[in-house]
Amino acid sequence: MKVCIVGAGAIGGFIGTRLAASGVNVSAWARGATLAALQQHGWRLQTAQGLVQ
Repeated sequence: MKVCIVGAGAIGGFIGTRLAASGVNVSAWARGATLAALQQHGWRLQTAQGLVQ
């Protein structure tokens, strides 16, 4: 499955990270500081269970 997230802010980033961690091919549209952070660090989500990438 392929998914495109339009807007990779807090909500889009959360959904995109969870989907990518479960094996879904995720693309995202982002700009500005969000784009720079994604290019440098990729998808990362810190949860109570640990880090999801």
